[in-house]
Amino acid sequence: MILFQFSQLSEDILTALTIVHERKNLLAPINRLPLDVLCLIPTHLASLSDRLRVTFVCRHWRRTFLQYAALWSQLYLTRRTDRLLTKTLLERSKGSPLDITVDYHMNPIPINVTLFSPFAQQIRSLDLEQTFSDTIQGLSMAIPGLLPLLRTLKIHVYRGPSDPPETSGLPLFEGAVNVKNFVLSVENNLLSLRQFAFPNLTTFNFSAFAMEFPVSQLLSFLEASPALQQIRMYIMADRFREDVPPERVIVLSNVKDFSLDVTSDGPGCEIATHISCPLAKHVGFFHELEGFGRDVPKDVYPPSVSWNALARQYTEGTTDRVVLEMRMDGDLSIICSITFGSSDGTTLRLCYFHGSTGEDIEMEMSLERWLPAVFSQALRTIREYPLLGSIRHLHVKGGGIVIHNLGLAAEGVGRLLRSMGPLEKLTLDRCDLRPYLDTFLDTPIFPESIQPTSFPPIKELVIIRPVQSFCNEEVYGAAMVEFARSQEARGMSLERVNFCVRVPSPLVDELVAFVDRVECYGEALSDGDGY
Repeated sequence: MILFQFSQLSEDILTALTIVHERKNLLAPINRLPLDVLCLIPTHLASLSDRLRVTFVCRHWRRTFLQYAALWSQLYLTRRTDRLLTKTLLERSKGSPLDITVDYHMNPIPINVTLFSPFAQQIRSLDLEQTFSDTIQGLSMAIPGLLPLLRTLKIHVYRGPSDPPETSGLPLFEGAVNVKNFVLSVENNLLSLRQFAFPNLTTFNFSAFAMEFPVSQLLSFLEASPALQQIRMYIMADRFREDVPPERVIVLSNVKDFSLDVTSDGPGCEIATHISCPLAKHVGFFHELEGFGRDVPKDVYPPSVSWNALARQYTEGTTDRVVLEMRMDGDLSIICSITFGSSDGTTLRLCYFHGSTGEDIEMEMSLERWLPAVFSQALRTIREYPLLGSIRHLHVKGGGIVIHNLGLAAEGVGRLLRSMGPLEKLTLDRCDLRPYLDTFLDTPIFPESIQPTSFPPIKELVIIRPVQSFCNEEVYGAAMVEFARSQEARGMSLERVNFCVRVPSPLVDELVAFVDRVECYGEALSDGDGY
């Protein structure tokens, strides 16, 4: 009896001490914060384990944080996540919207995802990282019915040895009719776009890596998503299955931002001719053609029919600048890109990649011999651009690597300049100046038939680090003066010449007689004078 009374007294004393300690703890400055401010502390903790630890700081913090449902609404589940922990977190979330990330690298689907079913209507975002296709289908079946709050769905399909070669055609997440943001990355067509239908979709980010890509699936998906406003797509395929008639064009009237990036080792730009975004503010089409072999194909850029369709569907006649860039990636590849742009954000970019696998020494030695052919085709593509007359800024970058068969390059330059209208700016960036200034040399290198008989009117000429040195090769300085003189004689005087390279003062002095303004940037002049 005495022992019982003593035990009871000890418990009463312990309880009293606990109460005293709690009240004293409440007087601490940190615990005098309003609860809504205190609850912000664990939201800055990145990991779940850290958020769990803060619940053991004191009883006040524990009661506060366990009642803050939003703190437990972000779940990151891996194969090692404990089922009991998942259940506990879901219960703590109460009615808060759920943001769930699932990262499983192994099959079959773990049992803990079936816990989502009672909470399906709370799911706001679902991110499936590095997940197998049958795991995705299993999860879709585990949360059937309506998903009214689901706004963001991200799926990255990962192919592994245990994955089936093809997936079923069952609809996936068909109850998610309010999805706004859909991100899908697939490999080898493990998931079909036909398995998804989101009528209220506004943002679509899609990447695909496949041997063969079915164009019709993509077009049908886009056509069934009339509310789309932003589209980002990257497609890398060996070949495109042109299973749609050439005249079929999907008009996306609500799209404001559109980007399509296609990489292939054969024709692939045709996919863009089936899509039109007439009201888009920012448009980008990027086509990279990969070529491996001893010869450069006759057509490394889109044929004229496709090219005309692309230009008119995406630019609406506003293109005002073009950038031609050539570079070599070590000794293994040539990269030549053409970018057409406009002030309203429209961009068309065509990129040709020609290289070797690194196993053929003879091929590597031939790369420089292929440069003029690639350069010439790029110039032809610009020349055949349907809206060439509207281009006001021509920027040629890296043309200095064209060191073999300069005659072919000069012919392309001559024909291009003869076909262009007035230019606000001509920029020669790291270029070989011979194809441009040869006609003004005392002893021309190329025959007159391939030289530009005259340049178009040019307001501003910019020369950036050319192959030739104006300080050491005086003939090119003299050619610059003759060029400026000829433009003035034709009533088309240059308004400005900008040098981003060392130039001698006498050259500047001669140019100012024919040019309104000569400026030098970057490096100091030979005698320290600048203009």
